Amino acid sequence: MMNKQSYRLHWSAILISFVTSLKHLIVPVLFGLLFGRTNDTMLFGTYYVYMILIVLLFSILHSTLYWLTFRYEWVEGELRVKEGVLIKKRRYIRIERVQSVDLSSGVIQRIFGLVSVKIETAGGGNEPEVHLIAISKDEAIRTKNFLLKKERMSVENSDDQSEHVQIVTYRWVLTTKDLAIASVTSSGVGIVLTAVIALFPQIEQLFSITLFEEFIDFFLGTSYVLVLFYSLFILAVAWLISIVITVFKYGNFSIEKVGNELTITRGLLEKRQLTLQTDRVTAVRVVRNIFRQPFGYSAVYVESKGGGTNEEQRSTVLFPLIKHRDINNELALYLPEYLIGDELIRAPRRSLIRFQFRMVFFPALAFLAFAYFFSEAIYFSGILLLLSLLGYMQYRDTAIAFQSNQVMLTYRTLSKNIVLIRKNKVQSGEITSSPMQRYRSLTTARLSVLSSLFGKTFSVVDLDQKTGHALLAWLSHSKKE
Repeated sequence: MMNKQSYRLHWSAILISFVTSLKHLIVPVLFGLLFGRTNDTMLFGTYYVYMILIVLLFSILHSTLYWLTFRYEWVEGELRVKEGVLIKKRRYIRIERVQSVDLSSGVIQRIFGLVSVKIETAGGGNEPEVHLIAISKDEAIRTKNFLLKKERMSVENSDDQSEHVQIVTYRWVLTTKDLAIASVTSSGVGIVLTAVIALFPQIEQLFSITLFEEFIDFFLGTSYVLVLFYSLFILAVAWLISIVITVFKYGNFSIEKVGNELTITRGLLEKRQLTLQTDRVTAVRVVRNIFRQPFGYSAVYVESKGGGTNEEQRSTVLFPLIKHRDINNELALYLPEYLIGDELIRAPRRSLIRFQFRMVFFPALAFLAFAYFFSEAIYFSGILLLLSLLGYMQYRDTAIAFQSNQVMLTYRTLSKNIVLIRKNKVQSGEITSSPMQRYRSLTTARLSVLSSLFGKTFSVVDLDQKTGHALLAWLSHSKKE
């Protein structure tokens, strides 16, 4: 066990904290530069520049004081942290509360040969309970081993050197080919597309003449083609940015299982290493987006008590890209309690009209109102057919299956989701029926599991009422394995 000794972060924590704080300044700075420019000045005049400089100086001062006041120590199985510039905080964390330990190494950490350690607990919420942003690699490994009780286990095992005791190790690596496919078919293009659409109109301010408009007008000369060109160009830019982000995010991805621990390593610029214990996994979620499903690929995520990230909706990616037919084979090695079944109870045929109504009715009303004033809108009527097709796919993919100790939910919004939950991991279950659902003897089933502070709820709509009651009967069984 580690001795009682006070530790301080590496001095580069000042620089790392300062750079991190700059992220919060990006929005106001871009707002001033893009929207506040006039012919000869900027928003708020020259005072705007002074305001930014003052904020930067204050951020440097705060980062320095944060480093000076931050201390952590180990006392009798506890991690004790002292921090705070104006408001002093003390945190005592027992190792039993630790759910996951996330090691990462950004550009600045890698320059100094350091590591960042994020410690998640059962009540940590959306932010890590403790974040050691700059410590040595050796200290980071000792911290991870201590928090995950490896140090205690090694002491106990030192008295028992039985030859028959072996720890089975499995390793899975994302190949370069699969990384390329994952990047091209990533659904993150939608998020990037929103940002590109917001910023693209401001590009015009960088040029003295509108080069794009002159080019299009000279060669094409129609406003419809101009709109199409702009749309395709913005989509292409968003797609390329999404590819780059995915490559940097999932490059060098690997999973290693030792005993009951999963160690997930990933990242090109920022290298991350997350360690999860398999008994703290509460659900497995398989996602088949519309770009990957036709080619037989899926992504697999796990829900756990700690360890999720905001960009992955508080989940942890287990396989960024995997052939759907191979998922059970890999889960049998890494999470053998979670396997995809074949027997499904699907939504009844009478629920199809509700799926169609949700997807088509209100868009059709909006389309008719728009077409009344703009007859050209008739050219976009095909969108209603696509929405109707999506509604049918949602109906077809809505199903549930429960065995003696596992329930499987399948549903689709845009991507198809398959959720696997063990009975003893279900925190709560309920079925609800609106008046229209009761008229057709339908119900909505919801199951909740622990995942960070707030948990996570999965819903399957418009199941047969008998199926919903059978699910509740399955959950209420007194003996949960």
